[in-house]
Amino acid sequence: MKRLLISALLLIGIFQMNANAQQKFEKESRLKPDDFPKKALQFIEAVEMETNWKWYFEENLQGNSVEAKTKHQGKRYSVEFDTSGKIQDVEVEKSWQEMDEPLRSNILQALDSIFNSHKIDKIQIQYSAENPVLLAILNNKTDFSNFKVQYEIVVKGKKTGRPKLYELTFTENGELLESSEIIFRNTDNLEY
Repeated sequence: MKRLLISALLLIGIFQMNANAQQKFEKESRLKPDDFPKKALQFIEAVEMETNWKWYFEENLQGNSVEAKTKHQGKRYSVEFDTSGKIQDVEVEKSWQEMDEPLRSNILQALDSIFNSHKIDKIQIQYSAENPVLLAILNNKTDFSNFKVQYEIVVKGKKTGRPKLYELTFTENGELLESSEIIFRNTDNLEY
């Protein structure tokens, strides 16, 4: 009975969230390191990975940000900052197999309740914390205790009609926090 009640409450929350689903738009353009905020550059310089970073300016519906991205030991890393150089979060690519079974089960239950069919395209674990903690995470020198964890998952999902891309955000336990349809810029129209 308790399991049934929890499932019913989860489904009600998902349907409410689905009814209020947002749209997500992001446009990235490359930056030169000289164009990156000094504070953000100093943070990246303190990361102990022997790798080359790429720099991006990101426009989205909530505002603008800058990002440093790299690939190290088979994983993709993204460090996002606001335009003044204040760090927002660190994201690390994850595979489905790296996630524990209860987390995968909760995520699948949520996806099955939203979509008629779905395919996971990308998974990122997102860390939010103070600068020293995020730097320790990037340098593999933390006890993994003083930060917030969320999962961002890009899904090709079909509700009705044609499949669309969605970004869904889950808690560290697999509870759905947010669902946004990814929209693409219409390039058929000239903009002046």
